[in-house]
Amino acid sequence: MLDARGALRGEPGEGGAGPAAAGGALDGAVVLDALGEAEGPPFLPDGFDVVRAALRAGARRLYVAREAGRGLRAAGVDGLVRSAAREYPDSVVRCVVLDAGAAPGPEGAAEALLEEVAEGGGEPVVVRTPAGRFAPVLVEAPLGPLAGRGAGPAGEGAAEAEALGLDRDAVLVVAGGARGITARCVAALAAAARCRVELLGRTPVPAGPEDPLTAAAADRAALRGVLARTGRYGSPADVERAAGLVLAGREVAAALDAVRAAGGRARYRSVDCRDAAAVLQAVKEIHAEHGRIDGVVHAAGIVEDRLIADKSPESFRRVHGTKTQSAAALLAAVEQLPEGERPRFAVLFGSIAAVLGNRGQSDYAAANDALEAYGAAWAARTGRRALTVHWGPWAPSPVHGGMVVPELARHYARRGVRLIDPEEGAPALLRELAWGDPAERAVVLTASQW
Repeated sequence: MLDARGALRGEPGEGGAGPAAAGGALDGAVVLDALGEAEGPPFLPDGFDVVRAALRAGARRLYVAREAGRGLRAAGVDGLVRSAAREYPDSVVRCVVLDAGAAPGPEGAAEALLEEVAEGGGEPVVVRTPAGRFAPVLVEAPLGPLAGRGAGPAGEGAAEAEALGLDRDAVLVVAGGARGITARCVAALAAAARCRVELLGRTPVPAGPEDPLTAAAADRAALRGVLARTGRYGSPADVERAAGLVLAGREVAAALDAVRAAGGRARYRSVDCRDAAAVLQAVKEIHAEHGRIDGVVHAAGIVEDRLIADKSPESFRRVHGTKTQSAAALLAAVEQLPEGERPRFAVLFGSIAAVLGNRGQSDYAAANDALEAYGAAWAARTGRRALTVHWGPWAPSPVHGGMVVPELARHYARRGVRLIDPEEGAPALLRELAWGDPAERAVVLTASQW
């Protein structure tokens, strides 16, 4: 339909994107690959190649169309486009969400997209409905009237645990939950219910107490020095990898200790959470041993921050897949449990980068945005609650480094984004799970006020 109105057709290839490769900068591009059946093959991560090619070709206008709804076909597109718009502020980079009522059929979609091209600059995501053209905005979502009785610095969240149906016999499965802010949230859940926590993560299970040789090294720099002096490692990169493993092992041990200190019970399993078969096996073993799984928390993920112009497709797939494949594996595994014994809730840890976009985090923003679609699909199939929590940045704490290094903290400060107090983040999650609207599929938890 766009062809009939004078549009040029082009396929991305080596070094360019369609018409741009034939001569000069690309005036504009409309990407239609995210349209189609909601449960068709996902546009991402492979679709990143198309977006990157168009932007690297100098496209002054880039429109990515998707249908309204949270189907897996277009999962993560909004987050990708929001980040791309921040990296290319002099171009119009936009996701156009088409409501079937406003743009019926291919002809209607073509008309809507041509109208959008005439709109000029503005928000990176717009929704076209029969009622008009809108941009998604963040709105405050107050908790229920019982929220004031619950968790906080003065309490341990017993009211929230009761509301969630968690008791001492409850079992929580946490993927990627032995490190960082997730460990803090898991400890809060354990403190609230005194329950059992089964942690899954890539870090190898510590074989025993840490080697005295490295135990005295308090930070990464000191640890690198100790390891380098042993002469066991052939290159600085090998030393860095070894230091990372030691520090990761420390975080796992600290997470287990925190759960136990809170009155819960904890066990850690070394599992590649992207491996669906391995995750399913772990879930089956946990369920067989305890006879129940009451809730799951997904927090697996990695970052490899690079601007889109410098981001390789392989890196994008790695970051995107670590989060989305592991989420899909965990949700699919617990869905195979007997119908009456499936978890009552699933919490997926996302990021504010999915909602606001972030320079250098196109893959991370897309992956976290995609979690909403995976959670919504699971909730629709199982009738259980799935909530994606897009966390704002956490301030560092003495135990966990938070989500931001000092440079990124300064960047957030310039944008008016405050850092979450580590003492408040976990109680906020408990309150949201216990008293938030069960119909909500995603929330943003942040110290900033919008």
